[in-house]
Amino acid sequence: MASHPADHQILSNPYGGRGPLIMAVTWTEAAVALTLVAARTYTNGFILRSFEWDYWWALITLIASLVAQIMITVSVLSGLGNHLGLLYGPQLVSALQWSWMGQIVVIQAIGFGKIAVIAFLLRIQERNTKLKKLAWFLYFIGVSNVIINIDQMILILLQCSPSRKLWNPAIPGTCYHIHRTNHVGYFQGSWAAASDLALAVYPVIVFWNLKISTRVKIGLCLLMAGGLVAAAAGIVKTIYIKLISVGEDPTYAISTLVIWAYTENWLVLILGSLPPLRSLFLRLFEQISTNASRSHTARTHDGYSQTYSQSGTRGGKGNNINMYPVGKKTPGASDDDSERNILSPGSGFGRVNDPYGVGILRTTEIRQTVRGKDDKQNGSDDSLGALERPVV
Repeated sequence: MASHPADHQILSNPYGGRGPLIMAVTWTEAAVALTLVAARTYTNGFILRSFEWDYWWALITLIASLVAQIMITVSVLSGLGNHLGLLYGPQLVSALQWSWMGQIVVIQAIGFGKIAVIAFLLRIQERNTKLKKLAWFLYFIGVSNVIINIDQMILILLQCSPSRKLWNPAIPGTCYHIHRTNHVGYFQGSWAAASDLALAVYPVIVFWNLKISTRVKIGLCLLMAGGLVAAAAGIVKTIYIKLISVGEDPTYAISTLVIWAYTENWLVLILGSLPPLRSLFLRLFEQISTNASRSHTARTHDGYSQTYSQSGTRGGKGNNINMYPVGKKTPGASDDDSERNILSPGSGFGRVNDPYGVGILRTTEIRQTVRGKDDKQNGSDDSLGALERPVV
């Protein structure tokens, strides 16, 4: 290791190489995750008015991920992603130290993200007595990931003696356990990817046994299937663990591993936050549909106003259009009529454009949303038990 500026062309600003790429990728993913968790907070606070365990685990995941993101940012600004020959002692030590610390935290954050997904699935399958028997499978995935991640963290810190030699090769000591730590890292990465795959496939069993429409089932399964993308990122990250053993240019070599490790972490949080936002998506869709309907109604009304002028002529003949205010009864209507003819069926307008002769009716339709008992108690993010029916 070169530690003296005179031996190499030392950069006064160590930020460079693949460092900008690391920052662009990871901070973009962080911004998307932060936005989705904020949307999830709004959904739970203002739409569902309930905060369940899956939300709190997602929040813990976000906090841990941001801590890891700050650590890797400090590492990159200290020279991670740049070539070893362009750094001198303090820069190298800072880059490697914050990189290892960030790696330890991000491994735990990935585990927290899986627990958030598991908590969401457990809450949904509570409604089905048969599916409760499968809860042990989800608990097994969660507990096993926590144990393996903690074991990996301990091995990382103990692979060198003293531990500081891990990021400062200049100090006396030994690092006899690097290869063993890498082997455990392969197992940890493989198990994490397998868990993502299982959590992506498992919801098909859960949602398909719920009493909801097939369209909703397919939509929810597709949302949860995003875990396949996180699993793919985990597999790629595991393959690049071998770069840790590269001793010639570690600050540059491990940049690829760093990108994929943080990408896996952010994808677990991002894709795990989509299904609980179903209520917000439905609210936005209904609002867009309502606005579009109002816009169409306004355009249609303007078209009538332009077609039928005050003279009421059409085809050279006058058409007398009798308009009745909403507040007054249509001639011949009783006091308790729930429907009123705003435009008389006998008008010229009715004869020309209304072949059935019913005119324009004023009516009132009340739409009521009935939430099931279980939904009210569980405060479900996905509103799977919400049923809608018109009441006339």
